[in-house]
Amino acid sequence: MANGYGHTTQLMTIPYLTLEEYKSAPTAIDLDNLVFNSQDPDVQDAELHNVITRASSWIDTYCNQVIGATLETEQQRSRISTDGSIRLHPRFSPIIALTDFNYGYPTNMAALGDCSVAWIEDSEIIIPNATLGSWTSQGPLSFGSYNGGPSNQVFLKYTYVAGYTNTVIVVAVAGASSLTVEDGTGVTIGQMLTIYDGMNTEHVTVADTYVFGSTTIPLTRVLVSDHLPGTSISALPPAIKEAAILITTAFLKVRGDSSMTMMVTTSPTIATPGSEKYGDELALATRLLSSYRRVR
Repeated sequence: MANGYGHTTQLMTIPYLTLEEYKSAPTAIDLDNLVFNSQDPDVQDAELHNVITRASSWIDTYCNQVIGATLETEQQRSRISTDGSIRLHPRFSPIIALTDFNYGYPTNMAALGDCSVAWIEDSEIIIPNATLGSWTSQGPLSFGSYNGGPSNQVFLKYTYVAGYTNTVIVVAVAGASSLTVEDGTGVTIGQMLTIYDGMNTEHVTVADTYVFGSTTIPLTRVLVSDHLPGTSISALPPAIKEAAILITTAFLKVRGDSSMTMMVTTSPTIATPGSEKYGDELALATRLLSSYRRVR
């Protein structure tokens, strides 16, 4: 028996921080004893990576959308406007590119041959009248397979890229005019990316020879420094990075409501309730993330 399938949300693929980014942040957190009774730094790093991953997922959950760039396929219904255009509102934003678009009836979908004619805004895609062509009894001339007209319900299935580029470097050598990344999702011509590498942090701009989706990124100027594999390169707003640091810190502080904490005070060390240990970090993180929340 055949099945009907809906869309599947792509999860965050690369955490919003690397280990080195978090370790370099001024958090005053002891990272040598995350796993009890282990002196192996690799074991400690593995657990820190797990916590950063959970913090990144917390950001997506709070914002009601995946913040890092992903390739999404969605299905929905819409109506054809009186001017012949179709307007659709994907779940995730900002919308970077429309890569595939089909409309009609579920058993008879027509494909848009050239997605570059779509008008893309932060949270809306418009397929203009010029694409649909003139209306006749046989349907839009450009598609020719849908016998609908203005105001009629239409079924849509489309694929798009949304979110902020967030990946890691594979190869980046000082003096080179290009670099290689692990995942090219969301990268576009003219985009500015930040390589987060401590004192060697630098900003790069994607050259106009870039091929959409490629993991090889040509640059408008040569790299100033060498960058090790695994170094973060991202278009994430700095506020997202800071929120990830705060949330990771809050998660690391959760060691039980009666855990002992050192205080900068003349009073002796005391047992501190959990809400006091990590509430401030989460409160500040939610304020930083408020502009990126999707309204359902």
